[in-house]
Amino acid sequence: MAYNLESLVQILDQILHPHHHHPLWLLDPNKGPQIVTLLEKARFLKDLFSESSCSAVSTGYGKQSLECRIRDAAYDAEDVLESHLSENSFKSERWELHFLPSGFGKNRRQFITSCLIIKARSKSEEHHCGVGEDLIQLKDRLTGQPSNALQVIPIVGMGGIGKTTLAQNLYDDPSVISHFDTRAWVTISQDYNKQNLQHVLLSLLSCVIGKPKDEMLGMSNDQLALCLHQALKGRRYLIILDDMWDVKPWDDTSRFFPDENNGSQIIVTTRESSVADYTGSGSSHHQMNLLKDDESWNLLHQKVFAPEDTCSPELEKVGKKIAKDCRGLPLSIHVIGGILSQAKTSQDFWSKFRIT
Repeated sequence: MAYNLESLVQILDQILHPHHHHPLWLLDPNKGPQIVTLLEKARFLKDLFSESSCSAVSTGYGKQSLECRIRDAAYDAEDVLESHLSENSFKSERWELHFLPSGFGKNRRQFITSCLIIKARSKSEEHHCGVGEDLIQLKDRLTGQPSNALQVIPIVGMGGIGKTTLAQNLYDDPSVISHFDTRAWVTISQDYNKQNLQHVLLSLLSCVIGKPKDEMLGMSNDQLALCLHQALKGRRYLIILDDMWDVKPWDDTSRFFPDENNGSQIIVTTRESSVADYTGSGSSHHQMNLLKDDESWNLLHQKVFAPEDTCSPELEKVGKKIAKDCRGLPLSIHVIGGILSQAKTSQDFWSKFRIT
């Protein structure tokens, strides 16, 4: 747990203070306060957890309560990072997180001396197991709808389960691209308020008309909304509203999406069932479930090993235990896979790496 917290602290610190020779992250100014708050919370919990000699923490309820707080903070961070990555992923390259541990010792806590590297990879490599079945189902809903009425499809699931990744794969799928006349994506985020409406409108309009956002900053929200509505009229569109925490953003924007009975679709990703109920068209929810144990291991294996590599039965046994410890969360498996892919593929090392 201490190692996971240290890793989280390093990720957040890298985002806020990228090395001047390697500006690894493009930080959205709107997300700065969120990430600062998360960094402070993660540092506090890391320090508190390290004081495990304290009886209130080291035994019983105290430790369980602390671990719950850590888990909640991690889920918050996953959502912020997921949405932060999604906004930068529509450039020429995507970014994959890797941890390069150094100074391994017998004690797992020594693993916290690590550095973060980010490796670019092409969009074609983004698809992974754990998304495949969901992707097939939603592609069919998007491109094979018998009704032409405007459909709103909420993707619902807990933080880190892969809602944004699934939406990205749909957004970039060639059959989906060819089915719609235009597409647009915006990440809403937890701290949405009326002042953020301009960001939402600018992001959507920029996607639809292909004009840089900074060239439209002088327009009022009413002007942006009118332009967006006019740009969408007469076209079959796909809109992705990512990371919606409450219904306010929907109330502010839904009237700008014309319903012309032409097969247009809107996808909303959210962890809140109440948001899905409010925005969805009838019984249209797509519930994302945790990965099964075999799916978790397949994903971890894919992250750690190249296609031509083999995994010994002994290593596979330990690896399956590690994958199970990730509790079915794809984002956790990606992070752990990044660590293991840079480490020694030995049963002895992997056994010490068990997550607790």
